[in-house]
Amino acid sequence: MMSAQLNPPPGSAIASATPVAQQPAAVQEPSAPPLQNRAGDSKNPFIRAHADTLVHWQLLDDEAIARAKAENKLIFLSIGFLASHYCHLTRQDSFSNPRIANILNERFIPIIVDREERPDIDTIYMNYNLSLNSGGGWPLNMFLTPDLEPVFGGTYWTGPGVHQPKSEQDGSDEPLEFLVILQKLQSVWPEEEVRVRDEAKKSVIELRHFSGEGTLNAGAAARPLVQPDDGDFEGEVDLDQIEEAYTRIAATFDPMCGGFGQGPKFPTSAKLSTLLRATRFPKEVQDVVGAQDCEYVSTMALHTLRRMVAGGMHDHIGGGFHRLSVTRDWSVPSFEKLLIDNSLLLGVFLDAWLLVGGTEQSEFASTVFEIADYITSERMTSNKGGFVSSEAADSVNKKGDSIMQQGAFYLWTRKEFDSIIGNEQESEVAAAYWDVQEHGNVDRSQDPHDEFLNQNVLRIVRNHARLTKQLGLSDDDVPKIIASARDKLQAFRDKERVQPALDTKVVTAYNGMAIAALARTALALRHTGGDAAARGERYLAAAKRAADFVRTELWDGPSKTLYRAWADGRSETQAFADDYAYLIEALVELYEATAEESWLQWADELQAVQIKLFYDSMTPSADEPNASRCGAFYSTRSKTPHAILRVKDAMDSAQPSTNAVSASNLFRLGALLSDKKYTYLAKETVNAFGVEMLEHPHLFPGLLCGVVAWRLGASQLLSVGYSPEAKELAKFFKAPRASLSTLQYNGTASAWLQARNPSFAGLPKEQGLFVLENGAYRRVDGAASEAMATDP
Repeated sequence: MMSAQLNPPPGSAIASATPVAQQPAAVQEPSAPPLQNRAGDSKNPFIRAHADTLVHWQLLDDEAIARAKAENKLIFLSIGFLASHYCHLTRQDSFSNPRIANILNERFIPIIVDREERPDIDTIYMNYNLSLNSGGGWPLNMFLTPDLEPVFGGTYWTGPGVHQPKSEQDGSDEPLEFLVILQKLQSVWPEEEVRVRDEAKKSVIELRHFSGEGTLNAGAAARPLVQPDDGDFEGEVDLDQIEEAYTRIAATFDPMCGGFGQGPKFPTSAKLSTLLRATRFPKEVQDVVGAQDCEYVSTMALHTLRRMVAGGMHDHIGGGFHRLSVTRDWSVPSFEKLLIDNSLLLGVFLDAWLLVGGTEQSEFASTVFEIADYITSERMTSNKGGFVSSEAADSVNKKGDSIMQQGAFYLWTRKEFDSIIGNEQESEVAAAYWDVQEHGNVDRSQDPHDEFLNQNVLRIVRNHARLTKQLGLSDDDVPKIIASARDKLQAFRDKERVQPALDTKVVTAYNGMAIAALARTALALRHTGGDAAARGERYLAAAKRAADFVRTELWDGPSKTLYRAWADGRSETQAFADDYAYLIEALVELYEATAEESWLQWADELQAVQIKLFYDSMTPSADEPNASRCGAFYSTRSKTPHAILRVKDAMDSAQPSTNAVSASNLFRLGALLSDKKYTYLAKETVNAFGVEMLEHPHLFPGLLCGVVAWRLGASQLLSVGYSPEAKELAKFFKAPRASLSTLQYNGTASAWLQARNPSFAGLPKEQGLFVLENGAYRRVDGAASEAMATDP
C-alpha cells in the first residue's frame, strides 16, 4: 500500500533517542514573534487547504529557513498533494490534533510543500526515504536540519487514537505513531545536535550517490569531445538492451491479472507504451528481439490494458481512471483521479486502439473517447482553458454530511443501486455485469479501516456474451441495458452526490502531457471519419486552448521564462526541466496536427532555453563548476531555491522520465529543423545513462526508444501542399507510435523557418508527400517517383 509504515533506520537519530521523559527540554529564548499559520498566504490549493489546521505552517521560502537558523530548530517538512487520501487523513487526524500541533509549533519550524509545485524537493527527500526504507508514498514527512539536510523521514503516520491494522505495518512490531515520533525527536536536537548534524551531512553525501543517475560517466568528461559537425560518438548502449529489457519486464508480468508484480499496481504508461511498440519497431529491432517475442510483449501490454478497463481503477460511470489499484486484480483502486495519469493513458490506449484496428467499432475505441472526454470536460478545464490537476479521493457521502470518506463519490450499496436503476431486470443484469453484491464486493483484507462495508466498486466481471447466454437475452439486449443503467447512475451521481474537491492548479508539465495526447488523438479520429471526426475537432480545439493558456499565463516571452503552475494567478516557482520537456513535446504534436509553424517556433525557443538552464554540458563552464559534465538534463537549474541537490531523471516511473522525453524532442526537432546540434545532444543525452542502462535496461523503457532513434534514425515525412486533414496523411496519423517519426510541412513557410532550417532551400517545392531516405526525398503519395538530394 502507498502509505508505508516505516521503522526508524538503525543508527538514525530517532532510533537512538532517549525517551523524552528522561531528558530535560531545551529552553528556547524567544527570538521572534510566535509562528502564525501562513498557508492562507499561498495561491496553491493544497497548501491553502492547511490554513484552518492547528499547525502554524510556514512556506518554503527564505523567511522560514532564516527563522529555523535563527532559532536553531529542526524543520518539519510535510510534502503532499491535494488529491491524496492519506494526505487528507494526516491533515484530519494529526495536523488538527492539539497535542501534535503544539509540539510542531513550539519545537520545530513546520513547512508545507505541494509535491506537484515543487517536484524537485519531493524527489530529493523521497530518494532519501527510499534509500532507508522499503516504501514510498505521500504525505512524505521529513525532519531536516536548518540547512535542509535530512535527519529522519517517513510517509503516513497514524494520528493519536487512530487504529492501524497490523497488515499495514510492513513487518514492524509496532506501527509508527506521529505523536511518538515527535516526542522522541523534540529532544534529539537540543541534546545531540553535533551528532545529528554530522549524520545529516553524511546522509547528503550518501544521497548524492544514491541519486547519481546519469553521472556515472563523469570520467569521460576528460576525453576529447566529438563535435556535432565532426561526426558521432559510438556509445555502449545498443539494440541488444531492448531485448534484455523485454526479457526482464516479462519476468515480472502477471499473466493472470495483467500488469507487473503483485500489487499495488500502477498504470506504468512508459513501460506499456514501449511494449506496444514492439511489433511496430523497425525490422532491425524485431530481428534482434525476435518476431515471436515482439508479439508476446505487445500482447502483455494489451492484456494489461484489457484488465485495467474491466477493473475498479476505471471509472465506469464518469470515464477516466483512478491513480492506482491496491489489489493485484485491479479490483480496488486508490480513488484519486489525476490529469497526469489520464493524459498518459490516453496516449497508451490510443496506440492500443490503432494497433487492433482503429475504427469506431474497434476494441478500446470507447476507452479512448471516455478518457479524452474526461480530460476536456468542463470540470477538468479552467475557465481560461488550462487543464486542472486532479480530483480528490475523499468526499462526503451525501449533501449535508461533514465527514469525508475515501471513494464516497464512486461507491454503491446494492440497495441504492437497485433503487436508482428502478427496473428489476435491468438492475439484475447491471449488477451481474459490474459485480454489485448485497454485502459489498470489497474483500475484508482490502478494507482494514472498514471504509467499504456493504459498498461496491464497479468492475466488469461478466462480458456481454456471457451475460447474454447466462440470462437468456438477445445479443442486442445487454449493451442497451448496461447503457441505460450507466446513464441512470451517472445522472444520480451528478445530481445527488457531492463531487470530490478539485485541485484547480494548472501545471505546465501536466498540461503538456494532455495537449500532446489530445493532439494525437484528434488527428487519428479526424482520419477515422464519422462521429469520431467531430470528437477529434473538439479535442484539438481544447488542446490549442490549453496551449494558448500556457503561453499567455505561464510564459514570459521577453525574459524567456517559463513558470511551473497557475492557481488564481501565476506561481513564483519557475519551470523545471520536465515542464519544458512535456510542453515542447506538446508543441511538436500541435505543429504536426495543425501545420501552424508558430507552435514549432515556440518549441524551438523553449528547447534552446531548456538546454541553457538544465543541460549538463560536456564542456567545462565557470558558471557550472560542480556539474558532472556527462550530458543529459538536470531536473533543476543550478541555483534552484532550497534544493540541496541537482538530480537527473531517466528511470521511468508513473510518468516517463524527463530525459527520455527530452531526447525524443531533440531527435524530432533535429529532424524537423535540420539541426545537427539538437540531434547530437539527443544522442549525448541517451549516452549519459549508458552505464545504468547496461545494468538495468528494463528501468529505462522510454530512453530505450531513444536508442532506436540513435541507431536507426527517424522516419522523416515531408508534406508539400497537403494540409493535416488531407487523406494522403491518414496513414501517418493513424499509425501507432513506434520508432521516431516526424512530419514536416513545406507550403507557405514563414521567414523564420526559411532562416532556421539550413536545408529548407533544398526541399521539394511541388505538391506531394515525400519520405527522406539516404539523403534524398522519395515521393510516396502515388504520383510518379521522384528523388531530390539534400544535405545529409
